[in-house]
Amino acid sequence: MSVWLAPVLGLVGAFVGASLAPWLTAHLGWRRTRREAFNVAISALRVAQVSRHFANGVPAHYVGGDAATVEAFNQRLRERGIDRFADSMHEAKVALAALEPFCRVSGHLDRWEITESDAVRMLAELMRERGRYRSA
Repeated sequence: MSVWLAPVLGLVGAFVGASLAPWLTAHLGWRRTRREAFNVAISALRVAQVSRHFANGVPAHYVGGDAATVEAFNQRLRERGIDRFADSMHEAKVALAALEPFCRVSGHLDRWEITESDAVRMLAELMRERGRYRSA
């Protein structure tokens, strides 16, 4: 009786493993995609909030030159800072929209800017939801 039991159990194990492999691969891929979407959204929102506070009014002794040179330098800094902020805000909203198949944060993504208070709340929601998914 034990002569045929081992091969039969081996075949059953191989069949079960072969049957579950595609499902397991898809499930693990979905979890990885979800985790990456959360990480990208959290990072993008955090970058947008950090870029809100850009360098402005750099003292003359850092720049050197006359008052016009310092003013021109600070004007360029303001323009670059605003450009970076607008770009990073767009990236954050795109990342939050890409996250929607897994989690929809409360807030308005239709406006050009996510306010600081909304961003703090959204980051807390994202961290909480990411942690909930990690334990699932």
